[in-house]
Amino acid sequence: MNHHAKSPTSQAFFLWLLLVLVSLPLAVAMALAFGIVAPAVSLALFVLIGVFVLVYMPPDYPLERFGVANSVTLLRGALVSWLAGFIGLPELITDTHLAWSLLTTAFIVLLLDGLDGWLARKKGQTSSFGAKFDMEVDSLFAIVLSLLVWQSDKVGWWVLLLGLPRPMFIVAAWFEPRLKLPLPDSMLRKTICVIQIAVLILLLAPVINPLTSQALAAMVLILLAGSFWRDTRWLLTKRSVT
Repeated sequence: MNHHAKSPTSQAFFLWLLLVLVSLPLAVAMALAFGIVAPAVSLALFVLIGVFVLVYMPPDYPLERFGVANSVTLLRGALVSWLAGFIGLPELITDTHLAWSLLTTAFIVLLLDGLDGWLARKKGQTSSFGAKFDMEVDSLFAIVLSLLVWQSDKVGWWVLLLGLPRPMFIVAAWFEPRLKLPLPDSMLRKTICVIQIAVLILLLAPVINPLTSQALAAMVLILLAGSFWRDTRWLLTKRSVT
């Protein structure tokens, strides 16, 4: 056994660095094809994800390794960062061939979202940090997708609300501490979150027209509003009772 194995934080940093190095050829290709803005935005966002990992991974992290599940989540963060590079470039988002590439990448991120949680449970690598990391990457994914859909010009500005529930909940918790209490697991909540992401991905498809896009986005917004109202009411009632 190697008693000088790197700490989980060091493992996370080297994995992050490896993903950056592997992505450099793609970044150069993006810069040559689309200009410097796209790869710059992608790299800046992935730097922020790396900072998040280093700052929020606790010193008493209970696992000896960063873990394969967290590694998958970090890979998801890299792919989401790549998608974010196209924000502000609507002429590319609406290009038929590139739109399908964006949709395919987003679908891979969605599949990996199911994989990291399964791996964490399968390998006994569950942790509060891993759960938070997964949740924040999910939230970032929703924000990026909603921005891409908005810039595809299929749905008005209100589609951004599909990416904002988590940030809005965090802001509300600054003013109402009861919203910081942990929520019980809910299959309904998880199902609605999957529907949220799946529909946002679907709206990137060139074959989905604006009218259908608006109807689907409105349906998801209603589901999200109901889910967050249910969770908010539960948290407020829980504290008032106890």
